[in-house]
Amino acid sequence: MKDNLFSLYDFLGYFVPGIFTIYTFKIVILIKENSNYTFEKILSELPSYRNESISLIILMSYLIGHILSFSSSITIEKYSIWKYGYPSRYLLRMPFPNFFDHYKSLHGCIWGTVMLIIIFPLAIIDYFLSNLLGFKFLFVKSLDINLIKVIIFKINKLLDNLGINKSNGFNNGEGNFSDFNRIIHHYVFENSKNHQKKLTNYVALYGFLRTFTLIFVLLFWYILYHFFLYGEFTNEIIILLSCVLLLSFIFFMSFMKFFRKYTLEGLMIIAIDKI
Repeated sequence: MKDNLFSLYDFLGYFVPGIFTIYTFKIVILIKENSNYTFEKILSELPSYRNESISLIILMSYLIGHILSFSSSITIEKYSIWKYGYPSRYLLRMPFPNFFDHYKSLHGCIWGTVMLIIIFPLAIIDYFLSNLLGFKFLFVKSLDINLIKVIIFKINKLLDNLGINKSNGFNNGEGNFSDFNRIIHHYVFENSKNHQKKLTNYVALYGFLRTFTLIFVLLFWYILYHFFLYGEFTNEIIILLSCVLLLSFIFFMSFMKFFRKYTLEGLMIIAIDKI
């Protein structure tokens, strides 16, 4: 693959979330400062940038995007893995730790608490919509049992060819309990050039959606702080908060969908590969 100075991943993963965050949070401030706000009035009061400041706003957007992307990986993605397991696990119906098993260590307890505080609105709506109403079937589902058997057979065969076998001190099937998906995707990326672009696009998309999930969670807290704490909690603000919360869950489901697609692509390539 040719290296690009500014790739799709850079654009979707960093620049777009960064510029969106700058303007969206600015709009919230303008609404707070203008009691008789209209959409046209708010747009007219947004700052316009001259040519000499465009490069600065691009740089700021890119940097903010990097911060948000990393933050979403240690909050949104971590939460999804703790609650639903890695896609490679639930796709193949493999066991994974219970959510609260991660709290047994000091590090897990501290970070798990911090993570839940940050994404508390998302965790609540995810519990009600995914667990109680069953929406999780849209983004967390396993494969057909016969396909699972084929994929696990091919995974074990690949791991055996790589030396993860009894002759080297490993038990049969021990690779299934390791971080096998990391090995699979390195193998797939090196040996299936036709799928590299598709895999890279999936990474860009799920990173983009994961970051926007965090943005809308933070926006929820930001709106709540600006209006609820200042005694200006109107019906319009309640509707706005509800919409922001719902959008965060929609982005979360979309992130989970492409996280699953990225993993499934690698597993299916292994399934048809002549290992």
